[in-house]
Amino acid sequence: MSLDVYQRLLALSQGRAVPAASRAHRHLSPRPWLLTGYHLAGEPSAPVAIRYGSFRDSPKLLTVAEPRDRALRFAALGGLARDLATYLSRYTVTEPVVRATGNGRELDVDQCCVDAPQLVVPNEATAHWVGLLGQYLRTLDDPVLAAAGAHLGWIASRRHLPGSSVLLTATDLLTTHWRTGQLPTEDGHLGRLLAWIEPPAGSDAWQAARDAEAMPPAGPASDPSWDQVVLRPALERAKEQGDVRRLKLAAAEVLDGAWRDTWAAIDLVRMLPPGEHVAKRWESDRWSWTRHRERVLAGTVSFSARLSDVPAYRFLHELETRTAALERQMALDDPLVMARYLATGEAVAGVVIKRDPEHTVVNSGGRSVLRPLLWVRTPAAFDRPAGTELWWGKVGMVVRGSTDDTVELMVTSGAVTRPKLGLLPDADAEVVLAPFGPLQYFPDNLPDELPWPTRSSRPQAAPEPEQDDDLDTDLAALAPQTVASSPDPGDTAGAGRVPGHRAAPDGAVAPTEPRGAR
Repeated sequence: MSLDVYQRLLALSQGRAVPAASRAHRHLSPRPWLLTGYHLAGEPSAPVAIRYGSFRDSPKLLTVAEPRDRALRFAALGGLARDLATYLSRYTVTEPVVRATGNGRELDVDQCCVDAPQLVVPNEATAHWVGLLGQYLRTLDDPVLAAAGAHLGWIASRRHLPGSSVLLTATDLLTTHWRTGQLPTEDGHLGRLLAWIEPPAGSDAWQAARDAEAMPPAGPASDPSWDQVVLRPALERAKEQGDVRRLKLAAAEVLDGAWRDTWAAIDLVRMLPPGEHVAKRWESDRWSWTRHRERVLAGTVSFSARLSDVPAYRFLHELETRTAALERQMALDDPLVMARYLATGEAVAGVVIKRDPEHTVVNSGGRSVLRPLLWVRTPAAFDRPAGTELWWGKVGMVVRGSTDDTVELMVTSGAVTRPKLGLLPDADAEVVLAPFGPLQYFPDNLPDELPWPTRSSRPQAAPEPEQDDDLDTDLAALAPQTVASSPDPGDTAGAGRVPGHRAAPDGAVAPTEPRGAR
């Protein structure tokens, strides 16, 4: 049984959610921009009402009396675009940062924004809607609306990158840090999710979840019965009599719940201490925001709905490295996340009962080299075969053998010279040996032949990497085809550099995002 299944069963027996993490694994801005809204059924580009803002107690409410009327729609969205521009203008201050390669060699000093914007929405459907709004607005002739579309396009594209915190969904925030006793698909309902984490006094989680499900949905699609009973009469009255008060009252009533629940999710995660690697992942978002602003100001921002061969290779490579890096960083930051690897036997915990720091072996060249030995007593048998590679910080070792309660390991890297023996754990020290080694960095070149998933049917010469640096891809449009379900790191420090990308400090991919949202 996996730890996730056990936690769900435990939550079911206890009648409330149980923690799945002891650290916050997403960056939370001190002043995020929240957005909730509804659109006409089947018409995502026709918003009915949007509640947004960065102040909890004074949000703005936008309503469209006739969403199918382009003039009314543009007028309402124009207000949203101007308020978004005001919010983004707070993130224009830059500071000099020394950019370096993965091995720490300094390259040059570059300007990076001190902070970046953050948009938080109730659920995944609203996050997808943000991308659709971006696609719609950036095609318009109005410069204010087009600029808002470009910004929303960049924001939406970041949500497909594991570890990025530019666009957060409240449901993802909560399911990353808690396990409920309901089905994973039911966790997509924000009200039900909060009911499991903090059920009202005197009510169990099941009853609270049922009560939450009876409330209006968090959008952007609305409840059909609400459409018929409330929305339709309000729209007809606004259209025929020009009275929008009923529409505003109805919109405020249904959006208030989603607004409060989204803030409640942020408050819950803010109570957790941040993971050590969160700041590095946010730095990657800051670099991306800096480059996006530069392209907007230069008038060179553009989007493409389909990637050509080389950008597709780099994009998929980036997804893989970021996914692996996020998993690694979360486990190293958080004992509760590491417990999943202990439960599956990929990692092992125990106490060092014996050391032999003077042990040597003869290498292939006939030379005697230092290879210290460790014996670790474990609470249960470690059934991985000999040769399994494990790591303790920067010290790499392989399993030589194991019994019911002891694992014998030989150090192979990190502490294989006498000056480095101090890196070894002391006798009687408690250790957790994990399958996560040091960061891997790759050269800035392409393979002789691209993998078949990224090759087009027509012959195409591979362009030089610099020719792709300013290509933008609408990742929201690509999501159904290329983005697999994966955890949400913002930096590739945990898994390597992406070919053609320049590295920010500590190996974080910075100035270019993975062929997305430029």
